[in-house]
Amino acid sequence: MSANDSAPPTKGGFLTEIQLAFSFLTILPVIDQRPASEETVAASFAWFPIVGFLIGLALAGEDWILAHFFAQVIRSVLIIISLTIVTGGVHLDGLADTADALGAGRERERALDILRDSRVGTFGASAIFFDLTLKILALSTLAGHRRYAALIVAPMIARWAMILVARGLPYLRASGSGSTLLSGKISGARTTGVAIFTIVVMLMLGAMGPVALAIAVAIAIVFAMRSFYRRWLGGGTGDLIGACGELVEIAVLLAM
Repeated sequence: MSANDSAPPTKGGFLTEIQLAFSFLTILPVIDQRPASEETVAASFAWFPIVGFLIGLALAGEDWILAHFFAQVIRSVLIIISLTIVTGGVHLDGLADTADALGAGRERERALDILRDSRVGTFGASAIFFDLTLKILALSTLAGHRRYAALIVAPMIARWAMILVARGLPYLRASGSGSTLLSGKISGARTTGVAIFTIVVMLMLGAMGPVALAIAVAIAIVFAMRSFYRRWLGGGTGDLIGACGELVEIAVLLAM
C-alpha cells in the first residue's frame, strides 16, 4: 500500500477546494495528493464557475497577445485548441460518449454500457467535430470587447451549468467522479454565493444584451437537459454533466 493510500482524507479549506476544482476541470496538478474527504470534494464543486472564470481570463489574455501576430480566424483556432488542452478534453469526451449512447436509441442498458466504454464511435467523433467547428466559427465572428467578454463568460457559464444540471439528479453508477456532485451534498449557501459572483462578473463585463441572452439560453439548456436525462436514462453521470457543459459553452458563444 502506498503512502497516499494509507493517508487519512484531507479536510482542507478554500485552497484545497480550489485545487480539487482545478483537478476536476483542468490538467493542472493538485499539490496535495492525499485523498480528500467527501465534504471537501462536495465543497469543491461549488467553485466550478470560478475555475471557468480563471480559464476565461487566461484565454482572453492569450487572445490579446495573439492579436499582435495573427488574424482573427487563426486566433480563434488557437484559442479553442488551448481550451481543449487546458481542460484535457474531458468534457469533449463526455459529449462524445453521450452522443454514442444516444445512438443506442431507447435501449437504456445498452446506452449505459456505451457511457462506460472509453472508446469513441461514429456519433461521438461527429459530435466532437461539430462542437469544435461551431466554437471556432462563433468565436471568429466576435471582435473587440464582445470577443473578450465571450471568452470569459463562455467557460464560466458552462461550468456553472454543470452544477445546475447535476443537482437533484440520481447518479446512475455505483461510484465515480460525478457521484458527489449528483448526491446533492453541495452547500446551497456556497453555491448561491458563487452564482451571485458569477452573475455580477458577467454583467460587469458589459455587452449586457448578449450576456443576458447567453444566461437565458444556458438556463433553458440546463432545464431541457435535466428533463431529457430523467426521461432517457432516469438520472445522470459525469459524462452527461460534461456533455451539458459543452452544449452550453457552444450556445453562449453563439448567443454572444
